[in-house]
Amino acid sequence: MKVKNLFNSSLLMLCIACGTANNEKKEMKVKETSPTYKFLLGTYTNSPEQGIHLMEFDPEAGEIKILSSASDPDNPSFVIANKAQDRVYAVEETAGDDGGKVGAFSLIDGKLKKLNTVKAEGKSPCYIALDPSEAFVVAAHYSSGDFSIIPVAEDGQLETVVQVIAHKGSSIISNRQAEPHVHSSIFNPKDGNLFIADLGTDEVVVYDFDSKEEKPLNPEPIFSLKVTPGAGPRHMVFNDAGDMLYLVHEISAEVGVYAYNGGELKHIATHKLTEDSFEGKVGAAEVRLSPDGKFLYASNRGDANEIIAFKVIEGGDLVHVQTISSGGKSPRNFNITLDGKYLLAANQGSNTILVFERDMETGEIKPTDIQTEIHKPVYINFLP
Repeated sequence: MKVKNLFNSSLLMLCIACGTANNEKKEMKVKETSPTYKFLLGTYTNSPEQGIHLMEFDPEAGEIKILSSASDPDNPSFVIANKAQDRVYAVEETAGDDGGKVGAFSLIDGKLKKLNTVKAEGKSPCYIALDPSEAFVVAAHYSSGDFSIIPVAEDGQLETVVQVIAHKGSSIISNRQAEPHVHSSIFNPKDGNLFIADLGTDEVVVYDFDSKEEKPLNPEPIFSLKVTPGAGPRHMVFNDAGDMLYLVHEISAEVGVYAYNGGELKHIATHKLTEDSFEGKVGAAEVRLSPDGKFLYASNRGDANEIIAFKVIEGGDLVHVQTISSGGKSPRNFNITLDGKYLLAANQGSNTILVFERDMETGEIKPTDIQTEIHKPVYINFLP
């Protein structure tokens, strides 16, 4: 009888243990379906506690919070990370006699730590990109109308600028385009060529880039695309195949669609970001593709303060899906979580970041009640 009772007790304990294990597995599954999202945030700064922030968006808790900050840089308006996510690079968007700077930071155990800072050798650097080999940083300088090539050392620190390429020319909007204004720099995902958007000269210039060389950039352009005069090229994005370029035209508030083949760009279509009846100031700012490449989004500032969604159709052209308020003033930047579920809009003018839910089937977004106040948010970069 004692043996039987002992057996029953052992069986009961085993069932309890299995039940506990199953509950733990269920809890783990619940946690897996409720991820949090980490991102880097670049800002404009007015005081020492401002700078680059490592942020976390938690949909379940309904909050966005700061995990750590690097208060060293002045106006770190554009911030990127390397593939390993342990190095961060940011501009210091300043002008003056010494021009702007570019800084390198480590990102270890959720903490940002300054590595070093170098002169950008240009005024008002507003955009940076890592080349595919991550051996160089390219900094675009708005005020001086040029861009610089900066080597990256093995330890992640930045070295002295090795090349500065100056643009020449102007366009038809006298108060905005009297001189070159280099606004962005991106690499084609397939052939590695460097693309430079110049708001002042109304062109996108394509350069050959060889990271094996000490001076990697051939200063003679492969190709130069002249967009419609007065458009004001600002930011660009390639599709994954690298054969379609989408360019936001800041001054005319449009998105241009361009096919890319054999080193050359060909205009396909241009889509307005405003209704024909719209009256007021505009200022198109950012352009993004959804992670699956099926939808494109752009932001428009001025009096519009909107996010505009398009569907990417066969051949790479766009069809308008939705126009919606950004929920604040001057949506300088926005970004989509890597799983495509949310869009976060950084409203520089109202000092807020607002969360939108995203329908991955229709591409439409809708505002949530999740937002946070933070000083002049300028650039959002999600981390895996």
